Amino acid sequence: MEDKITLDRESFRTLASDTRVSILKSLDRRRKMLTELSKELKMSPSTVKEHMDNLCAAGLTVQMDDGHKWKYYELTAKGKNILHPGETRIWVILSVSAIAFVGIFYDMMSRGSQNALMAAREAAPVLTAPGGAGAADKAASAAQALPVYHIIGLAITAVAMGSCMAYLALIRKRCF
Repeated sequence: MEDKITLDRESFRTLASDTRVSILKSLDRRRKMLTELSKELKMSPSTVKEHMDNLCAAGLTVQMDDGHKWKYYELTAKGKNILHPGETRIWVILSVSAIAFVGIFYDMMSRGSQNALMAAREAAPVLTAPGGAGAADKAASAAQALPVYHIIGLAITAVAMGSCMAYLALIRKRCF
């Protein structure tokens, strides 16, 4: 299922210009000043300013005025969603996978240390009795044994995280 992008009439008219689409792609890399955009597009600053006014009116860009001499333009969330419609879903999957990975790893480590403590308590009296070496080996192997579901969970979350990161890298490479 693909993400749907709903455009109002103003946004649709704004995106009908190739120059404005080029500006959006340029601002996707980083925020820029009007002079930077005019040099990059090889257009006069007044022409670029007119395009920027249209993009701002459509809600695709915003002019950042932080009290300094320079005014920067950057994409709004709406502008970013037009350029990367599926990226939000990928970030959610990546975040959930990372949290699951950390949780499974923590549970695995805490269970492993609990198993080691229990095995050490059980093996301590047996070590003094004859044949204690076999009991100590059994206790050590029980401490190192981890449930299979931990390993499967780590593998699945690692694959999900790797797939998401590869997808994001591919999108970023395609943009530049």
